[in-house]
Amino acid sequence: MKKQMEINHHRTYRGKAALLLVTAALLAGCASERTEDELSYRKIGIESMQSGDYEGALAAFDGALACCTGKITDLEIDICYYKAAAQYASQDTAGALETYNAMIDYDGKNANAYYLRGCLKLGTGDTDGAKQDFADAVKYNHSDYELYINIYKNLAAYDLAEDGTAYLNDAFSIKGNDAKSLAYRGEIYYLLGQYDNAIKELTSAIDAGSAEANLTLAQVYEVQQDTANAQTYYQAYVDAGVADSEAMNALAEIEMGKLNYSGALSYIEQGLAMENVPNRRALLQNQIICMEYTGDFAGAYEVMTAYTAAYPDDAEALREYTFLKSRVDTPAGTEVQGEVVVTEDTGTDGTDAGTDGGTDGTDGADGTDSGADGADAGADGADAGTSDGSGDSGQ
Repeated sequence: MKKQMEINHHRTYRGKAALLLVTAALLAGCASERTEDELSYRKIGIESMQSGDYEGALAAFDGALACCTGKITDLEIDICYYKAAAQYASQDTAGALETYNAMIDYDGKNANAYYLRGCLKLGTGDTDGAKQDFADAVKYNHSDYELYINIYKNLAAYDLAEDGTAYLNDAFSIKGNDAKSLAYRGEIYYLLGQYDNAIKELTSAIDAGSAEANLTLAQVYEVQQDTANAQTYYQAYVDAGVADSEAMNALAEIEMGKLNYSGALSYIEQGLAMENVPNRRALLQNQIICMEYTGDFAGAYEVMTAYTAAYPDDAEALREYTFLKSRVDTPAGTEVQGEVVVTEDTGTDGTDAGTDGGTDGTDGADGTDSGADGADAGADGADAGTSDGSGDSGQ
């Protein structure tokens, strides 16, 4: 079964020419000023990645690195991170690995490069290599809570939770009572299943000013099936202005559990409108379900059309697409799947046929269960996280 990695390259071309360029730049010490051309190419590359044009992104990052004519700087390292992310997103895992190899050859203490290379090695089945890279990552950055947490999540995703748990326990050696440290320790307790300790640390983190701790605390209460407290802290996270699409989807599902589909749609729309939406697939699935339950079959069909184009592997969605298409295309009064399809004003003309049609149409709303049945079909948003908390690769 394909696993999902907690990997987020932020900064990171393709082909041997690109690799030779990067290797030469990194190993020979290309030393140079940050030219305007280099920065411009970098900007074009990032914009191309955001639009899904990874070929264009790789060409742009290649152009940026070609501008380097002197000593290597943080800018060139940054471009290499983006380059590796673009390689991975374009399914050139081997190329991304070579880029990280070159970066580590240049700087053998680059913890983030070790971490990211370890994530990729897990995906290729090189478990021993991944474990060694993770060990080197914490060796050169042993005071980063997020690094330990992300290593755990990656190992757990590949059925290596026991190895990952060791990293969580090691993270407790990091000291600090500031809001961020308290929030990270609370998250570690949550991942370890020690919910009482998690609540204590996260509550202290919130009191110390951590808005992000609200999200983790909401997740703690949710796993304990305390919906009221979960909703309270999800909402606090949203109100703090730092909410992400994951929180919006969680709030939507709470409202769906209450059968408040209109309220759920509001949260879903807010989540989809965000700049970074790694869980777009799950949001779209819930949007379709809510639209069906509110009787907006035309809207649900429109969203489903886009969904099936983006995720053609979802067999349940394809069946639901056929159902919704029949709802939208079939004239009022026609029987579809044992139900009578009605228009908005059917049943108001005073005739027996209209009244019966309206009644059957109301009962037919239960037919949306076929949409609810598809809710669980492959909702695997691409969560991403890095040891430095920056950006995402869109996986």
